[in-house]
Amino acid sequence: MLVLSDINMPGMTGIEMLIKINTEIPPPPPIVTMITAYTDKENYHQAMDNGAHYVFNKPLDFHALKEKLIELQ
Repeated sequence: MLVLSDINMPGMTGIEMLIKINTEIPPPPPIVTMITAYTDKENYHQAMDNGAHYVFNKPLDFHALKEKLIELQ
C-alpha cells in the first residue's frame, strides 16, 4: 500500500495520520510519502521520525516523485 499525504490537512495533520498508521494499521505498514509546503527541519524530522519514507517539498517535482516511488517499490 502507498499513501501520499500533505502535512497540513483539515481535521488531522499528516503527522497525526502517521502516528495513527503506526498504532492502528497492522504490519506491514504502508509506504508513506509526505508532500508539504513547510520546508523547516522540525516538520521534516517529525514526519521521518513517525514513519514517513520520504518528504517532498512544494512545488512538487513530479519527475522526482515518480523516481522516488519507483525506488520505494
